[in-house]
Amino acid sequence: MAGQVVASILLSKSFRLTAITDWITLALMLSASIAFSRNAFTTNLQQRWVWALLGFGYAVEVCGQFLWMYWELVRQQIPLMSLGDACVFLSWVCLILGFALRPHVEPTKQQLRLGTLDLFTLLLAGLYLYLFLVVPWQYLAPDSKSYGLAYKFLALSQDVTLLSIVALGWRQSSGRWRNFYALLTAIVAVDTVMEYVVDTLAEDGIYFSGGWYDSTSAVCLAGMTIAALMVQGLDPVRGDADSESERYWRWASHLATPISIVLPLLAAWSFFDRGLPTSVWTFRVVLSLTAAVIFGFLGVVKQTRLERELAAANHELLEASVTDSLTGVRNRRFFDNSIEADVQQVLRSYAKPELGSPRNRDLVFYFVDIDHFKRVNDEFGHQTGDQILVEVARRINSAARLSDTVIRWGGEEFLLVSRCTERKDAHVLAQRVLDAVGKEPYHLEGSETGIHVTCSLGWAVFPWSEAEPNYQSYEQVLLLADCALYRAKDSGRNRAIGCLPVGETVRNRSAAPTIFINGIRVSPVTTLGHRVGRAAATSTR
Repeated sequence: MAGQVVASILLSKSFRLTAITDWITLALMLSASIAFSRNAFTTNLQQRWVWALLGFGYAVEVCGQFLWMYWELVRQQIPLMSLGDACVFLSWVCLILGFALRPHVEPTKQQLRLGTLDLFTLLLAGLYLYLFLVVPWQYLAPDSKSYGLAYKFLALSQDVTLLSIVALGWRQSSGRWRNFYALLTAIVAVDTVMEYVVDTLAEDGIYFSGGWYDSTSAVCLAGMTIAALMVQGLDPVRGDADSESERYWRWASHLATPISIVLPLLAAWSFFDRGLPTSVWTFRVVLSLTAAVIFGFLGVVKQTRLERELAAANHELLEASVTDSLTGVRNRRFFDNSIEADVQQVLRSYAKPELGSPRNRDLVFYFVDIDHFKRVNDEFGHQTGDQILVEVARRINSAARLSDTVIRWGGEEFLLVSRCTERKDAHVLAQRVLDAVGKEPYHLEGSETGIHVTCSLGWAVFPWSEAEPNYQSYEQVLLLADCALYRAKDSGRNRAIGCLPVGETVRNRSAAPTIFINGIRVSPVTTLGHRVGRAAATSTR
């Protein structure tokens, strides 16, 4: 940069000054490309593509500079139409996309999926306009005046777009990122003004490489390298923590929408403008129709993604509505929504045995209540109580089968719904739950000693009568299980009491004396939980 300034001051217009200016410009472009590319190896995965894209943009501009140097240093003339212009246009497309992806923000997955597609659509639109407005006057019907007007219009549009993006980043960022965007805003603003100055000088025939205006361009290129170094190793903020992030991506989406309107208008203009040269008319019509197909396909892709996002969001809302926020198990709403289907399946299996196995067709409800939970809250605090609840839910889940469902019924009480099971083995699951909850102490955060916690269970089977499946409703069976739970707690806690119809019993047990629970004659099954310091015992009474 300093060499460019010195050369502009000390040297007059000459081939030597042109060569020095071109090589310095090439070195500064290469420096900016390397500086941005290096950031791709020091940031998180999602942002690597952003920095790589910015580095690639300046790499493309390096290619354009080589073409410019060929014309100036080898052919020793300034071309009115050059492939190098396409390289410059493409490089700015990369810069616009890179900065539009906001390197200072780590987007959420949803923003990345939808917003990137919108930006890609906008940039394809820019490429389409270049092919539509510029290329025909360069290759199909060469016309330097039409070419120059079209290229100046697109270049100015790119400058304004990039300036708006970096200025918005300046407004919405903070700290070192804000300084980064402030420098970018100044660079792009100066570069936009100088591009207009150089075009004016070129039209007047007084432009030459190495003038004071090239010193200003060199300062801008050096500033890009400095900007890239400023944020090397700097982590972006999370998209969900950035209050402006969601609004930004909605803006990108709304900006992409008018493309579906503009393309048919351009296609119609091309078709009805019969004053164009035949080659230009044919090219524009075919290009517009092809672009309409491509953008239509992108619209379908976006709509499909939106539908998937909506379905996923609805699923998340549904899961949240039927899941207990503290323990992560299901809640009573889930039970209300699913129990009728479970009951009907059981009744069908009893009504038509050929539809299922004669075994494993029962539904067993287990109410589980943590013993002396109020004492835990009073002695250790509610935070420890919450940790106990979470761990108890996890242990009950570990004792249950995959087909079973654990539901937080309320407070410290859980309901375990065991599907497709055998009533004669119902006590086995009760024993597993008692052991899982009470056998091992609870080692909680901030506590060096373990806390021993036990639970009490009450269970009942549905259908209540195998001979008459509709004799008792599932609500009545639930009430039996709840009453059995209170009997378990009144009988000393850390035990399970199950309810079977009179005369029935579980495997390897003799019939117990009949008792009345909620006015119904019941054959109870009692299972004792593990006691600290002695082996777990099981008895029937």
